[in-house]
Amino acid sequence: MYKVFIKNKPLFFIENDEDISTLDSQFVYSCDSVTQKKKILDLHSSSGSNIYVKGASFDAIWELFFGTFKTVQAAGGVVINNKDQVLFIFRNGFWDLPKGKVEDAEVIEIAAVREVEEECGIRKPTLISNLLVTYHTYDTYGENCIKPTHWYLMQYNGAEELLPQEEEGITNVQWVNQEDIASKMLNTYGSIIDVIGAFKNNKE
Repeated sequence: MYKVFIKNKPLFFIENDEDISTLDSQFVYSCDSVTQKKKILDLHSSSGSNIYVKGASFDAIWELFFGTFKTVQAAGGVVINNKDQVLFIFRNGFWDLPKGKVEDAEVIEIAAVREVEEECGIRKPTLISNLLVTYHTYDTYGENCIKPTHWYLMQYNGAEELLPQEEEGITNVQWVNQEDIASKMLNTYGSIIDVIGAFKNNKE
């Protein structure tokens, strides 16, 4: 199952029949046309419940919803230091994790490390493991985009001063004690909550 955040609200796309078995059927909608897609998007916008979409095939349903979207690959990290603190940034009014666009022909893991370095002013965080991929949509200059963001767990053992990349809208970078992360989640994006959840599950 794929979870795509549209205007910071999740819409779920069913990949196979096994995904349906634990779902409340009243929130599972079949969609095979543009008209049905519009109805589902309207329902997604107005409903307080999670909406699940299925089609003739997963490829067909993905093409119907996002076939005209530009795909923008991104990468970032949950970075921990030797005090077991997590690196957070404050960007455009929200708490966030360092991430950014993968450049043309760039290896995704290299992009994740580079973005952490550029946005936070540290050097050579070490990749530990893959966490998950999140998806969200946005508009830029009138163009619809879908951004898969590849998240990695990283370790940093240096002592460099944190420097926010202000030209990217970042005004604060800080190490956060893990018991204080919950307060940051009150002012963040749904996808970031999922990333922190994957990080916590990875530790268990």
